[in-house]
Amino acid sequence: GMLMNYFEWSQEYYDTAEKIADIIERLKLRRKSAVLSEKKELDLRITNYKVIYNECMQIANHLLQRHKGVA
Repeated sequence: GMLMNYFEWSQEYYDTAEKIADIIERLKLRRKSAVLSEKKELDLRITNYKVIYNECMQIANHLLQRHKGVA
């Protein structure tokens, strides 16, 4: 069926986290040349993406622990 094992599932979350990290880097680059009003908006977006990144990493780590039979 469609049920993935914990390892494959964890890798999907790591991949997503990696994509989000790329977005964060792009936003940080844009921030360097942004005007003040735009900087505030970019800061907010960067903060929000960091929250999602951290959640993806926590889930990925948890699933990997499950895969290893630790959790």
